[in-house]
Amino acid sequence: MNATDQDMRRTVADRRLPAGPRSWVLLCLVSLMLGIGGCAVSYGTTNTPRAATEQLLLAEAFKRSLTDAVVPVRPGQSVAVETTGLTADQGYANALIERWLTREGLYVPKDKDGKETLVVRATLDAFGTAHNETFFGMPAFSSAFIPFALPKLALYQAIRQRGHARWSMDFLDKKTGQLVGSTPTYEGDTYYNEYIFLFVFSATLSDLVPPVP
Repeated sequence: MNATDQDMRRTVADRRLPAGPRSWVLLCLVSLMLGIGGCAVSYGTTNTPRAATEQLLLAEAFKRSLTDAVVPVRPGQSVAVETTGLTADQGYANALIERWLTREGLYVPKDKDGKETLVVRATLDAFGTAHNETFFGMPAFSSAFIPFALPKLALYQAIRQRGHARWSMDFLDKKTGQLVGSTPTYEGDTYYNEYIFLFVFSATLSDLVPPVP
């Protein structure tokens, strides 16, 4: 072995980290990868049956459906409200209708004493939210062969949510059951859309008033 080869080997050996520092570097890298993997899988969206954004969409859609609503009976009468619909949220819609009727000059007793003169039958044709998602990129990935999970990487992602309310009312005489008046079908819509570009850039478009914080 000539002197040049010995100098090259000595130079390479000098550049290597001692065994102790190498172990610490490897330990730090493994800990970092495990931490990234843990962050990738610990993600939650909501702890309630409906997320807060969905609730706001429903409330705003119903509010907008009342923009042109008119009560077809004279004010001052006592009414009982009955709401039907193919949704579990009809109890909430019933409360919104009662609130609106009181603001229009009708009396809605809380104790339901049976002395009401009219029965308001509200029919919910639609009262809910629609959701769709468009995604281009790499979905979240985990494997038994690697000690960490890869998060979802989105080149482009669009999450669109829409709230819609469609309903109508019939006013009936409580004693005779005769139809006193009806309303046309009222409708209201609102939306909340989220967009992600190139992994980290995001934007939100919505017509909610006030906007979601």
